[in-house]
Amino acid sequence: MRSFIRLSPLFLILVLLMIGAKPPIEKPEPKDVKIHGKIVCLAEEMHTHYKVELFGNHEHLRGVKTKDGEYYTLLRTSLAEALFVDERLHEKDLIINGRVFPKTQLLEVTRFSSIKDGVVHELYYYCDTCYIRAVAPGNCDCCQAPVVLIERPLNIDSIIPSP
Repeated sequence: MRSFIRLSPLFLILVLLMIGAKPPIEKPEPKDVKIHGKIVCLAEEMHTHYKVELFGNHEHLRGVKTKDGEYYTLLRTSLAEALFVDERLHEKDLIINGRVFPKTQLLEVTRFSSIKDGVVHELYYYCDTCYIRAVAPGNCDCCQAPVVLIERPLNIDSIIPSP
């Protein structure tokens, strides 16, 4: 009985700690998305719609404007680099697969394709010399020749993905 009396304050503290304990907080995960839209300069869009003051020579803040009028800011990653540097892609109607991070509109691109004449097209860069695909414009990693932009319908199968 004496040992119970000596240990009772410890039991009381343990019970109070258990009552006040909070469950572990779940870390929200990025959400997979498939977005249909065009590449825009977000700063210019905000200037057009909300009269945000811009300097004449401003740095472009690239994003996606969806068909529904929502805006997403593009994260500059190796898979998204083409969307930043190839102006031809800014004119295309795109389908962009990626992840949007919790409590943000930040978009990490994992894949993109175009819609041309109602047909989904695969977009990639290609070296005709080495038969190598690339994800961004520039020179071939192998022969250093310039790669070309290829846009081909997804339903066409070929052994060698050349134009």
